[in-house]
Amino acid sequence: MIRITNLGFGYGEKPVLNQLSAQFDSGLTHGIVGLNGSGKTTFFNLLAGFLIPDAGEIRFDDKPLRKGDIAYIDAEPFFYPNLSAREFLSVFPQTNRHYREAELAGVFGLPLDELISHYSTGMKRKLLILSQLRQDKSVFIFDEPFNGLDLESNRSLQFMIGLLNQKGKTVLVASHILEPLFSICHRIHHLRDGAFAKSYLPESYSTLDHDVFREFNDRIKNLLADAI
Repeated sequence: MIRITNLGFGYGEKPVLNQLSAQFDSGLTHGIVGLNGSGKTTFFNLLAGFLIPDAGEIRFDDKPLRKGDIAYIDAEPFFYPNLSAREFLSVFPQTNRHYREAELAGVFGLPLDELISHYSTGMKRKLLILSQLRQDKSVFIFDEPFNGLDLESNRSLQFMIGLLNQKGKTVLVASHILEPLFSICHRIHHLRDGAFAKSYLPESYSTLDHDVFREFNDRIKNLLADAI
C-alpha cells in the first residue's frame, strides 16, 4: 500500500500540492485525473523521487517509498538519438525474469536495431514502456501513456497493465483521455486545487466527467458563445 500524508510542494512561492493525503491499495490500477495545472506530473515526480516534498511523507508498505521501487513511464522522455533501440534497452538491468524482449517488441511493432532518432513519438513511448518492463519493480507510474499510440498498441498496453496487477504490481496512470481509464482502473482519483477532491469506484465513473469538467464547461461555453 502507498500511503501519502499531508504532502506539500511548490515552485518558489507558488504552491502546487497542498496537504495532499491519499491511500493507494497494492495490486490495483489507480487513475489520476485533473485539468491542466492540477499537479499530476508534479505528484508523480514526487512519488518517483525526482522532487523532494516541502512537507509530508510518502510510504510504501510502511517504509519510505524508494526510487528503486518505481518504474516511471514519463510523459516527455528524453532519448540519446544516436543509440539504437536495442542499445537503449540494454542500459536497463533485466531483473524481470519473465521479460521477453523480442516478443514485446513484436507486439508493439518496434524495430530494435533502428536508431531512436528514426522513431515516431508513439514508438518512443512504446520503447520507454519496454525499458521499464525489463525491471522487476513494485510500483508502475504511467504519465499520459496513451498519447501517440495507435489503436492496437493502446489495447495492448491496457492488457499489459492488467497483467501487472495480476503479478501484484501497483499501477498509477494519469490520462487526459478518460475513457481508457474506465476499463483498466479499479479506482480513479480526482486531483484538484492541490489535493484529491474525490475518489471514485467503477460504479460511480459515470459522474466523473461531469465533476472534472463542470467549471471548465461553463467557462468555455460562455467564452465560445462570445467568440463564434
